[in-house]
Amino acid sequence: MKFSDGQTAEMMRAFAVAMLIALAIADADAGEAIAELGDVRVTYDDARWRTVERHGRIEFAPQGENAHRMDGAVLRVSDGDGDNACSDLALRAFEVGHYDTNGLAPTPVVVGGIPGQRFEAHTRCRNATPRGVAICVKHGAYAYLLQSLNSGCRGNNLFSGIDPLNEIAAQITFTPASR
Repeated sequence: MKFSDGQTAEMMRAFAVAMLIALAIADADAGEAIAELGDVRVTYDDARWRTVERHGRIEFAPQGENAHRMDGAVLRVSDGDGDNACSDLALRAFEVGHYDTNGLAPTPVVVGGIPGQRFEAHTRCRNATPRGVAICVKHGAYAYLLQSLNSGCRGNNLFSGIDPLNEIAAQITFTPASR
C-alpha cells in the first residue's frame, strides 16, 4: 500500500498526537501520591514508596531497587503536650531496637516550615548497621515523629548515601488551620 505525501504527513501528525496523549496519561498516573495524617500531608513518589495508612501512623516501605538500598520509615502522630514531648517520643521510639540512647541529643531541623528536632542513635550491634533516626515536629496540639529504626541488627541504608527520612520530610506540609 502506497500513501501520498499528504497522507503520510497526516498519519505522522496523528501518531505524534497519540504519543503526546499517551505520555501525558502515563505521567499523570506515575510518580506523585499523597498520604495524610492529622495536620500533615506527605507528597511522595509512588514508584519509590508504598504507604499503608493505619490509625495514628503512615508506614513507608521502599519499592523496587530501593527496597535493597533503603530502610522503611514510619510517621506517627501523638499528643504533643509538654516541653519534652519530642525527646520523650524519640526515647520511646529507640526502645524498639538495640539502640544506645546515652547522650542522645537533638539537632535542629525544619520540616514543612516548622522547627523540629532530629535524633540519631547507634545500635549496640557488633556489625555495621545504620543509625536509627527520628525527626520530631510539634504542630498545634500534636507531635509528629518520623522514624527509621530497626528492631534487630540489620539495615539497608548504611552506605547507600540515601537518607529516607530527609527524602520524606522534604515533602511534608502542614495544614495552616492548626498552626
